[in-house]
Amino acid sequence: MFAIYNIQGRRFRDNLEKLQKVRQVNENEQATLHENVAQDETLVIQGASAQDRVEMQSAKGVQAYRDQLHLNQRTPIYHVHQLMSHPVVTIRLDTPLEEAHRHFQTHGFNQMPVLDPQHKLVGMVTVQGLLRLMTIDQDEVSYLADKSVADAMTKEVITADPVSDVRRVAKVMVEYHLDGLPIVNEHDHLVGMVTRSDIMRAVMNDPPLSLWT
Repeated sequence: MFAIYNIQGRRFRDNLEKLQKVRQVNENEQATLHENVAQDETLVIQGASAQDRVEMQSAKGVQAYRDQLHLNQRTPIYHVHQLMSHPVVTIRLDTPLEEAHRHFQTHGFNQMPVLDPQHKLVGMVTVQGLLRLMTIDQDEVSYLADKSVADAMTKEVITADPVSDVRRVAKVMVEYHLDGLPIVNEHDHLVGMVTRSDIMRAVMNDPPLSLWT
């Protein structure tokens, strides 16, 4: 399940197919996926004979081989709440630009969710968004007067439910060119944040990330 939030609050909440109708993706920018890549995938274990490999291709043989090597089997990651970062570092809607810049430098992030005075999600602000409202002359940084995070943030933000399928979250991030996605529950509470880095770490480490089952 995905949602869209703006300064007025939540304006949409439904599945991926409905999201794609509300926020259409340019067909030229959609990800190109190769089908049936693993159709003829074969298990090969270095040093094993042909007869051994045939045996190991059976579920029983693979399990016996794993047990023999004392491999640690873990439950695959299916839902985004299993890999999201939390608690989330956020920034206030009315934060002055200079303070916001320091906030980014302190935490080392490239983006942050923006909350209103009622602690509801209303947008996303990035370092690039702040830079558009700054002027840098050599080492001196100046900020546009009377501007705040509200002037630099993205006015609409796409979010996902904690139990959203990781594959669908990854698809949304690719198709809408997003570096991160806030995770918001059914009560409109921000409960986490998932970034491309979170997904890459899950791909590299155990437990395995289920992106193709």
